[in-house]
Amino acid sequence: MKINRVHFYPILAVALIFAFGGLCAVGTAQDKPVSKTAKAGEYSVTLKVLPAESFTGPHHAMVHNGGAAAVTLKGAEAPNHHLVVFIEKNGAPVEHANVRIEYRELGSMKGTWENLPVARMYVAGKGVKTTHYGNNLHLAPGKYEARVTVNGKSTATYRFAIGG
Repeated sequence: MKINRVHFYPILAVALIFAFGGLCAVGTAQDKPVSKTAKAGEYSVTLKVLPAESFTGPHHAMVHNGGAAAVTLKGAEAPNHHLVVFIEKNGAPVEHANVRIEYRELGSMKGTWENLPVARMYVAGKGVKTTHYGNNLHLAPGKYEARVTVNGKSTATYRFAIGG
């Protein structure tokens, strides 16, 4: 059976759209949010690595509530991730803690530990019950290790990967 051009090109166009859409979906699936929980002394600490969040503008997602300055979505190297920790003690969120977050890239040679400027924040419209700590940053695809210290004495360590 011979397919004429009038029917072939629309079918080809639809096939290419589905093929391209499938490639895009594969790329998105690789950047799934990270969520890992560990104990740090008397605290339960959940590390999350999410897409970068806004702190300013009419549709901001986060409210800065202390600590280091929030890294905005603009700048020389725009952040692509939001690395944060949610801290609980006895099942309740800890709204005031001294939190240190360090991270490094893993590979054939481990990278040097980098300090993340830790801002205290909460989800806009949700209040301080959603308090968490961290900031926006730029992470290239790869494997990472993060170390979280709460109140100078309790530490949790995590390993995670960023797609690519």
